[in-house]
Amino acid sequence: MCISRSLRSLLAVGLVVPTLGALLAAPAEADQRWTEERATQWSKSQPWLIGCNFAPSTACNQIEMWQDFDEPTIDRELGWAKAIGMNTVRVFLHDQCWKADPASYLAKIDAFLQIADGHEIRTMLVLFDGVWDPDPRLGPQGPTREGVHNSKWVQGPGRKVLANAAKQDSLQPYVTSVVDRFAEDPRVVVWDLFNEPDNDNVNSYGPLELANKDEMAARLVRLAFKWARGKAPSQPLTVGVWRGPAWDMIDELNQVHQAALELSDVITFHNYDPPESMMQRIEQLRTYNRPLICTEFMARGNGSTFEAILPMLLQNNVGAYCWGLVDGRTQTKQPWTTWQVPNLEDPTPWHHEVLHSDGSPYSKAETDLIQSLSPR
Repeated sequence: MCISRSLRSLLAVGLVVPTLGALLAAPAEADQRWTEERATQWSKSQPWLIGCNFAPSTACNQIEMWQDFDEPTIDRELGWAKAIGMNTVRVFLHDQCWKADPASYLAKIDAFLQIADGHEIRTMLVLFDGVWDPDPRLGPQGPTREGVHNSKWVQGPGRKVLANAAKQDSLQPYVTSVVDRFAEDPRVVVWDLFNEPDNDNVNSYGPLELANKDEMAARLVRLAFKWARGKAPSQPLTVGVWRGPAWDMIDELNQVHQAALELSDVITFHNYDPPESMMQRIEQLRTYNRPLICTEFMARGNGSTFEAILPMLLQNNVGAYCWGLVDGRTQTKQPWTTWQVPNLEDPTPWHHEVLHSDGSPYSKAETDLIQSLSPR
């Protein structure tokens, strides 16, 4: 059974099985990190990944996205993503949505993947998130704070669960259920297990954060890798690095970053800084001899622009996911500083986002560039 499952996975993504011996060895390694060779082979089988972090413009956060699952908007906006040359999106899930009704939630994820696949877009699924509101709750998410960047985005699982080892352990069924359901699904390109787990949200919800967040988040990172790997997914697992000193000096990094670099099959990272910083981070991460994907970039006012960054990522074979697609309820066209001083005007330049609500580009030069570099 294990052999046929592995074979189905390889055939689904177009990989060549080099030898029967290699195939027979796969089940014994199912609960282990991918070798550098396997990760490299996976990368060679993929097109250059170019896309965005996606939530429909009608959703203020990941809970609202899944509770009020807006298929017409998702379909329309992913069509726009395809039209400008994107072939992948990074999408955030939430454990509370699964807990409320596992079967219904898995069906919604499947529906999303089907819509995306219809536009020739593959999806990176994110299971947990350490950024913004530490106290997520189901139900109506309420109005956004006018003029404030990502004012309603929520963490998952949130501080109450993260602070308690037993509550962390109770998340295992969520992880294993979701990963097992889509472990052989070619519409899923990568599993991103935890987004910025150690983020202290100092400029927004900082006073509400855990004093030992790095320690507790690192614990859940390691558990999530263990649980997900136990389902032997055909897709690589990752947790991204995003701050701290030189990333090639692993012993000097905090517990979350050490776990991410020790356990990820492919290396993912965030960088919202100018080209010099991006290149420095790429060079640091190359020392791990694994495929690289930048899962967050593009903050125009920070010098992280499509024009400056995309050609560099393509030249260095680094996957590229900007933050955002269509201007909407996340309000991420507003800069991070609006947490201190809200901006009630249209910002110049937009911080994130690529398209207006009608699908027209914020900058045609940007969308022309994306189209020109896209492998499709």
